[in-house]
Amino acid sequence: MNLLISGISGTMGQKIYELASKDDYWKEIDGIDANKSVSEIEFIPNVAIDFSHPTAIDQILNYCVDNSIPLVIGTTGFEVDKQEKINKASEKIAILQTSNMSLGMNLMFALVKEVASILKNKVDIEVIEAHHNRKVDAPSGSAISIIKSIEEGLGETRNHAHGRTGQCPREKGEIGVHAIRGGNIVGIHEAQFINDLESIKIIHEAYDRSVFAEGALQGAKFLINKTNGMYSMKDVLNLK
Repeated sequence: MNLLISGISGTMGQKIYELASKDDYWKEIDGIDANKSVSEIEFIPNVAIDFSHPTAIDQILNYCVDNSIPLVIGTTGFEVDKQEKINKASEKIAILQTSNMSLGMNLMFALVKEVASILKNKVDIEVIEAHHNRKVDAPSGSAISIIKSIEEGLGETRNHAHGRTGQCPREKGEIGVHAIRGGNIVGIHEAQFINDLESIKIIHEAYDRSVFAEGALQGAKFLINKTNGMYSMKDVLNLK
């Protein structure tokens, strides 16, 4: 199979290229970035993976729609208009979009949903995420997915308190959200469920970006020959 990587010169693009090059499943591998367009690709891809920038989705999305190529999107931080365009494209091609490609992180989504469904209003809920100092979006896409999973378990949406400063007593039912940026942190996500007597902490820490690259390639293999529609890593991993 042939693979096209959007954002190939970036950290994740390089990781994906490195792993794909060692896998005999992939015959031709190439990529695009700010200095190379899809018009320079010399083969027809069977699937594409995007790990570029939220403002750079148009080129690869249009190319995939025009050529009926399934697309894995690992980029996060899209503005509403870009996300609407992605949703519209999924009516024509298969798109796998997820905030996090790792198995462990997707298990965390399932776990926090289950805990929230049991504890409901008996606990205060806080979500904390930490990433390297070059990450531009906050909170992270994975933190947003954690919050959505928690709210699915609660059966309702909640107010989100992004950081706290000054005189700001905790509002009943709010979900606290905190973003840390520093050094070369690959990714740490934590959900805390706290009452007066005890707390539950669910933590996922990624040690190497290869875990996301492996997940992206697994998702790409899954997406080949799929019908149009929107898919997630839950579909890839058969998680309900």
